[in-house]
Amino acid sequence: MFGRGPSGLDALLLRHRPSSWEIFLQHPCVFLACKLYSWRRIAAASQRPEDAISVVCISDTHNSQFLLPEGDILVHAGDLTKSGSLKELQDTISWLRDQPYSVKIVVAGNHDLLLDATQPEADGRTAAQRSQIDWGDITYLEDSAATVVCKNGRRVNIYSSPKSPLHGNSAFQYPRVDDVWRDTVPDNTDILVTHAPPRGHLDLVTLGCSHFLRELWRVHPALHVFGHVHEGYGREWLQFDTLQDAYERTVLAGGGIWNLFGVFRAFLYSLLRSPAKGCCQLVNPSMIGGLRDDVRRQPIKVYI
Repeated sequence: MFGRGPSGLDALLLRHRPSSWEIFLQHPCVFLACKLYSWRRIAAASQRPEDAISVVCISDTHNSQFLLPEGDILVHAGDLTKSGSLKELQDTISWLRDQPYSVKIVVAGNHDLLLDATQPEADGRTAAQRSQIDWGDITYLEDSAATVVCKNGRRVNIYSSPKSPLHGNSAFQYPRVDDVWRDTVPDNTDILVTHAPPRGHLDLVTLGCSHFLRELWRVHPALHVFGHVHEGYGREWLQFDTLQDAYERTVLAGGGIWNLFGVFRAFLYSLLRSPAKGCCQLVNPSMIGGLRDDVRRQPIKVYI
């Protein structure tokens, strides 16, 4: 009848996006902590190392195909498909196999249902369909590691995992309270590829995993590529310093005036010393975005 608003899918797609003021009112301490942390100083690299390799990062392509730049390594951080069917997987894998990279690393995402062997079989054909997948020259990693050799002879240690916190009936997911990450990533990892982000970084602040964040502090990879949270698209440097620690404590606690004071104090101290170099690049290269998945983004190319 007259006066009724949209419902169902329309309500989801047309829902109000909160303004910065509304976000501040909901969680003022977290909001201010995010602002202070975003103003931190990071020293730019003086020059690219002679043995640097280029890594082209993509994620969450959801059946779409894109024009990719040149590079040494291609990384796809999961959600190759929308519904995880064999046809979708075959189409995306064929596209990836056609790309001219010497090293191609792929991990699954929560939409890639067929790749999750723990998913219930509706028709008894899932295992047979999974066996038909031909990865070709692609290195598919599922909670496993690989050492690859690039064209310049450099050896790179890569670890990948498709796991993400539980949300609906999806693939490779775990209850958010469970610590499934402790001591799982090898100490010598150079490139870490996961589908899920760490909490507080390129995850809209709240959608990443806090347990995984602790594992990131333990390992300190040179590069961490992930997706899952489409609107977290972008890049970030981690320094693993007192300011980052204070910021993350505030995020994990959901705010708190004393936590915010700790961030403010660490931020002021950081201004008194020379900017430190970032030691870990975070990349969320989610290629699809928008409420209707109608936004197409560019791959993110980095050097390590």
